[in-house]
Amino acid sequence: MSSSLERNLEVMERLLYRDVNTDMTRRDLRVFRREAAVYYVDGLVSTDFLQHYVLTPCLEKAGQENAVNIEDALMQTVHVADVKTVTAYAEVVDAVVNGKAVLLCDGMPSALCMDIRFFVRRSISPPLTESVVNGPHQGFNEALRDNITLLRRILHTPELIGEMTTVGTASPTNLCVMYLENAVDKELLCRLKGRLARLRVDQVLSIGALEQLLEDRPYALLPQCCLTERPDRAASFLLEGQIVIVMDGAPQVLAVPISFLHLFHTPDDTSMRWQYGTFLRLIRLLGALCTLLLPGLFVAAATFHPEALPVTLLTAILESQAQVPLSIPAETFLMLMMFNLINEAGTRVPGVVGNSLGTVSGLILGQAAVEAKLIHPLLIIVVAVSSLGSYAIPDYSLGMAFRIGQLVFLAAGCVFGFYGIVLLSAVAAVRLCGMTSLGSPFAAPVAPVRTHNPDDFIRWPIWRQRLRTWLGNPFSMERVHGRMRGWDEK
Repeated sequence: MSSSLERNLEVMERLLYRDVNTDMTRRDLRVFRREAAVYYVDGLVSTDFLQHYVLTPCLEKAGQENAVNIEDALMQTVHVADVKTVTAYAEVVDAVVNGKAVLLCDGMPSALCMDIRFFVRRSISPPLTESVVNGPHQGFNEALRDNITLLRRILHTPELIGEMTTVGTASPTNLCVMYLENAVDKELLCRLKGRLARLRVDQVLSIGALEQLLEDRPYALLPQCCLTERPDRAASFLLEGQIVIVMDGAPQVLAVPISFLHLFHTPDDTSMRWQYGTFLRLIRLLGALCTLLLPGLFVAAATFHPEALPVTLLTAILESQAQVPLSIPAETFLMLMMFNLINEAGTRVPGVVGNSLGTVSGLILGQAAVEAKLIHPLLIIVVAVSSLGSYAIPDYSLGMAFRIGQLVFLAAGCVFGFYGIVLLSAVAAVRLCGMTSLGSPFAAPVAPVRTHNPDDFIRWPIWRQRLRTWLGNPFSMERVHGRMRGWDEK
């Protein structure tokens, strides 16, 4: 930057496109008998704060003697907590477009950036997609500072580190990489920072887009990062040594690395007694298996292996099939696509109408199809159970992956019967064991075996969970020394 205010204003007018950008505001003033100017974006700063803590103190010093060190004098004049000096035009423009006010003064080859941001944002509300019975009912919103504050309200420790960075070359987006200093694995942290630094994209509009840019295997069906809108769940990831990425404008945070088991866990599991949490996890696992395998097994048994079915059930299937014009594979595929269509329509229709649409459409279309003898009633039960199983999967991305895999297993059952399903299951298991998340094994601690808490498919009592997750710092695995339940020591 130049010491000449006229030169600085000329450059700023050009960089901010003020001739066409009407919300890029400039306020001219005098301070210490020098010409000065304040740049800000209308709607991103608090005009009350700007008036009372910046403009008024400066105007009160308009007629005073010229200060020797104008930068120090201005620092003492403005009544703003967060003030810093920048010396490059790019930094000044970046501060303005991010909602800060910038003060330039004649004779000062720098600018004062003042954080007086205040813009319309959504208040803290319950999570929309991760509701729980036991536990907090607070969810992230779209404000980066609010989301960081929610995490710091849970973890009261100076070891909670938040490193600010940006992604995107044309339109940078603010990120905060958060981790616990004593728990994170430094190798994983360096790997994540390297990936963020090497991103070559113009802009990142959503946290989901950032997930796709960071994942190890972009062609894999399963998600390799975990999105959550619950601060308590994000805090649990941090305590286990994982890294949380908070993005400005995103109501979710991204946790890396993760394992396959993390996608089946919910905050309810920890808040409830260990017997209840274990039962719910097994229910979710059963629902996932029904979603993935039940339609394919039904078609394979009815088409290739009728001897595997009870005689009465096989007779009922054959009798109803004689009155239906379509084959069993075609009926199953048609019904699965119909249920997926109903689910997508219910998601896109706003409000209560969406829930009613999904329920009513499923009942009416299923009943009409049976009465019109387009499908037989048993198939309705099979498809309905598999669809309910997908709703029991807590992670939306994982549920979508299982619904797509459901069609693949259905195709294997239609062509090769039980043998095709078994072969495809073996291939899927091998692929799962070969996947990684930020370079860490995705199927661990099961394959490969890692030292871990007894908290996988079965959630043992919390006083037995002494270790951090295997994803954390290997030199701080021990979390609690001695007995957690100290009151029952003898």
